[in-house]
Amino acid sequence: MASRERRSFILIYVAVFGALSIVLSSIRVSFPLGNPNLGSTPVSIAAAASPGLAAFAVGLIKGLGVSLWTGQALIEIPAGIGDGMMGVLTSWLSRRINPVLAVAVGQLSRYFFTSGMIALSLTISKSYPGFLEAWIAMIPAITASIIVNLALSTAAVAGLRRFYPSVFRRP
Repeated sequence: MASRERRSFILIYVAVFGALSIVLSSIRVSFPLGNPNLGSTPVSIAAAASPGLAAFAVGLIKGLGVSLWTGQALIEIPAGIGDGMMGVLTSWLSRRINPVLAVAVGQLSRYFFTSGMIALSLTISKSYPGFLEAWIAMIPAITASIIVNLALSTAAVAGLRRFYPSVFRRP
């Protein structure tokens, strides 16, 4: 595939998975601190089949898009950045190990990346007493989100690997 065609494909991929992550973020459960949703599943799928920068862009689109319709920019934008960082890790791992395992490890890394970015944002804005307290307070919400997104994204990547293995071939 030519370089220009590859760039076009990646831009389309980012747009589709970015939009999907915004839509899937509407499927959520309310917790005292955080709203677990399915928004990081498209980030994981994009990360398993595209370069890290594309996965990071999908995470940013998710964070910005969801913050627009929820009005919770203080939580959703850092969550999108954290999910983007998870996407970069997942993309890197998927080139070195099994993509399904890479997605699972990537989802677990959200304990560090996503919740860490949210805790940092809340602490800097002083809307929560301290970094560690904010991080600990969101463990139930992030755990619920990780469990559901891990199951859905690993199933999706496993299915894609089985029925469309060419998706995971990299130049």
